[in-house]
Amino acid sequence: MKPENLKRLRISLGRTIGKCADDMNVSRQTLYNLEQGRPVKQSTLTFYELYLKSVKRDRDYNSVIKDRTRNRIRVAM
Repeated sequence: MKPENLKRLRISLGRTIGKCADDMNVSRQTLYNLEQGRPVKQSTLTFYELYLKSVKRDRDYNSVIKDRTRNRIRVAM
């Protein structure tokens, strides 16, 4: 995935560079450089992409669980 697309994904997930960097155990400057298209290790780019996809998957999963729970409560009433 292109660095500018990773930045869009991060923003759409409501994550800051600082939060992502803390979760990934890298510096904010590393992620900033990556999003700006500056040279970084390929492994860092891949790790960042996998991290953001994981966050998105978790958010989507939690959304489905909330919907199911909400529907169960309505049926029970």
